[in-house]
Amino acid sequence: MPKPGNILSGEIISISKSSVFVDLGPVGIGIIYPGEFYDNPDRMKSLKSGERVSAMLLELENDDGYRELSLKAAQITTAWQDIKDKKESGEVITTRIININKGGLIVELSGIQGFLPLSQLSAEHYPKVEGGDTTKIVQALQKFKGLDFKVKILDFSEAENKLIVSEKAIQEEAVKEEIAKLNVGDVVDGEITEVTDFGAFVKISDTLDGLIHSSEIDWKFIEDPREILHAGDKIKAKIVNLDGGRVSLSLKALKEDPWLKIETIYTVGQKIKGKILKIRNNGIFVELPGPITDDGLSSEIIGFIPSAPTTAAAEGVETPAETPAIEVGKEYDMSVTAIDPADHKLTLSLDNS
Repeated sequence: MPKPGNILSGEIISISKSSVFVDLGPVGIGIIYPGEFYDNPDRMKSLKSGERVSAMLLELENDDGYRELSLKAAQITTAWQDIKDKKESGEVITTRIININKGGLIVELSGIQGFLPLSQLSAEHYPKVEGGDTTKIVQALQKFKGLDFKVKILDFSEAENKLIVSEKAIQEEAVKEEIAKLNVGDVVDGEITEVTDFGAFVKISDTLDGLIHSSEIDWKFIEDPREILHAGDKIKAKIVNLDGGRVSLSLKALKEDPWLKIETIYTVGQKIKGKILKIRNNGIFVELPGPITDDGLSSEIIGFIPSAPTTAAAEGVETPAETPAIEVGKEYDMSVTAIDPADHKLTLSLDNS
């Protein structure tokens, strides 16, 4: 014998304004009252005699002696089970945007309302609103009402009537799959999409982006990446790191390393001239001519004059970074004090004039 809460299947026998009778076979006759359809009268109008329906048993025998049924409860129970199955399988679902609020978009899956937070929108749909003005964000989201989005179920709770979906999760999964196919050392084609103070973003595919840090653009010192790279540039780059789900790229890794031949032109104790690039608290960066590469081109390397220890400063010895006579862009006499090709380091000292 079925119990209240069970989902039963049967065939509609008759439909009237006061009730819908359902033949449940060996279980008996069930009844659905009009109150079931108060918020969806079209559903009752669409029912036909002979149609098979699934309904939840509310009462085994009500005051009228019938097995009272609910189509709505059955639909909701089935919907939550469907949501659970889709969450576990990671299925990509198409859902319609039915409303908007300041936090994101309202969606519907099998009659269950869900929420697509702003933070879970794809980069394509995320509203680019300066200052994060909520009024402007809601206005920007209005254009999505009535559209279908592809999402994955992020979290749900039938007890709390909570359903959270994500558009971004689809992209993240696709990115993981693409990254899994890559290896450090691979050379990839890409297009630069944006150049910043710290490097350039590169579009590798429709779902995958990479970053060329400013230190990986060239072996020589790059003050402003925008002087070298531009949005729209087509480039080849080598993958140098794949940690943390990010693709780090290098342009200089495809060029000959001038430090491999550094000891052919510089030796410890050698007197040279170098141009001051930057003055920092920890020392001075110096531009020096590098070796001629195999392709016949001259290269540049960066040397470093470290600041003197604090004890020296206390004794009245002037540190390089504090020397007022030193100016960026000018050349000065200096000496090579140490060379470390493996760590790409050439240490210098200023010669007293």
